[in-house]
Parts: sequence; structure tokens; C-alpha cells
Amino acid sequence: RSFGSNSVEISIPVGAQVVYSKYAGTELEFNDADHLILKEDDIIGILDSDDVKDLKPLNDRVLIKVAEAEEQTPGGLLLTQANKEKPSVGTVVAVGPGPLGEDGTRKPLSITPGSNVMYSRYAGSEFKGQDGEYIVLKASDVMAVLS
Repeated sequence: RSFGSNSVEISIPVGAQVVYSKYAGTELEFNDADHLILKEDDIIGILDSDDVKDLKPLNDRVLIKVAEAEEQTPGGLLLTQANKEKPSVGTVVAVGPGPLGEDGTRKPLSITPGSNVMYSRYAGSEFKGQDGEYIVLKASDVMAVLS
């Protein structure tokens, strides 16, 4: 879209189905319909299907398939759902195009799909997919790439 002499690039096509941060945006009613005004950075990604594994992360966000929780301790004790330690490791499924710099260019992320990573436990937005749990977080919340 172009407004006046300043040109603003919007990377989200009109009509796209988006996933956004839970507490983001301003609600308003317009033409008898509810609307939400969001900043682009509040939009987590574009979802072209009904399964989160197909999410296309935006900006500096990363989609990770969470590793399964251990069913038993190394000593063989079975863990109940409440005692299972939620893992903070997983496999990168998709990465955004990178953050937009002051000059209008994107700096690609160094994290690549297929990488096994450890991430900050309390970061991101969690989603249940048809084949397991996923989390979308900012690349800066990835603490390590595991070999």
C-alpha cells in the first residue's frame, strides 16, 4: 500500500488467514461486523490450511515441533501427565523471512528448518497440531542449536 509520499511494504496479502498474539490489537465494529486492528509484529504467521504445521511464520519468528515428553524416568518410573517435564527442545519446521531493518531490507535468520533447538521455556505461543504440539517464538528465544 502506498500512502502519500511514504511507501509502506505490507507482507501479508489481503484476505490471508492469520494467527496473532492473544492480547494484541484493538477491537472495533465497522459496517455491522467485528474487526481487529493489529500491528504487523503482533501477527505470528499466515495459515493457509487448518493445521498449524503449515503456518508460515512472519518476521523473526520460528515454528518448532515440540519434542514428546518422556514417559518414564531414566530409572524406569512411569510419569503421570502432571509429572511429565515439558520439554523445551524441538525441531524447527519453518522460519520467517527475518526482521525488517531500518533500511527496509530483511536480515535472514541463521536458524534453518530441520534444526533441533533448545528454546526458552516461557516464550512463544503454543498450538496443538494434528500430529503433536507446536510453538511459535521469536528467533531470539532460541537458546541453542543442538547437534
